[in-house]
Amino acid sequence: MYLRLFIAYDGTDFAGFQKQPNRRTVQGELEHHLQHLLGPGTVYGASRTDAGVHARGQVVVWTGRVAVPVEKIVAVMNRRLPSDLVIRHVDWVPDTFRPTYDAQAKYYSYRIWRGSSVPWPGTARYVAIIERPLSWVTLNQAARLIVGQHDFWAFRSEGSSAQTTIRHVFLSKWTMEDEGNIWRYDIGADGFLYHMVRRLVGAMILCAERGDISLIQHGLEHPRSTKVGFVAPAKGLILERIDYDNT
Repeated sequence: MYLRLFIAYDGTDFAGFQKQPNRRTVQGELEHHLQHLLGPGTVYGASRTDAGVHARGQVVVWTGRVAVPVEKIVAVMNRRLPSDLVIRHVDWVPDTFRPTYDAQAKYYSYRIWRGSSVPWPGTARYVAIIERPLSWVTLNQAARLIVGQHDFWAFRSEGSSAQTTIRHVFLSKWTMEDEGNIWRYDIGADGFLYHMVRRLVGAMILCAERGDISLIQHGLEHPRSTKVGFVAPAKGLILERIDYDNT
């Protein structure tokens, strides 16, 4: 059996999730403290979030032995971990469990700041500031186009190792928070490509600037013609949740 951990982190001061030499990463930090407490072992994560991206519902497994009573792991580890990384919950899964490949669905949110003044410090780390005029109506029209099964090749960045660029998006919508100061985008799918969410947000922002959804339409209807949109800033993105079937 493997120990599965549900973790959350503020990605601002991490160089992403994946362990890198001489860089502070979520995987490296968590693995270091688990090894110090439990002995040899490795941490594997469900999503390799980029530098600056946050998570409320990242999922990892620990492959080493667990000599500490599992009901004490959360409290003991959270006393050791830095303040920008916490364990929310742990449970057991079979050693055949793979956090990436066994995921049934992933959910992300993205926030842009639309307030008339700068965001207060507690908010500034988690929003992208977009000051130029945007059409709320066009933004929502563009979001609705994304729902369904599509080839998202035009909305990924180079460097993805995915064997197929077809994904099924079942949630894509914008809502307002903080009395309209924050515009929040939520997306859920059976999987995501490299920079897919941030490129989709960038493309929707361009559509909302122009009052025209043709950019999204072209990217979905002619996916292999050109890359669409821009990569929106990392700090607005949060990995909200990952769903698994029967584990």
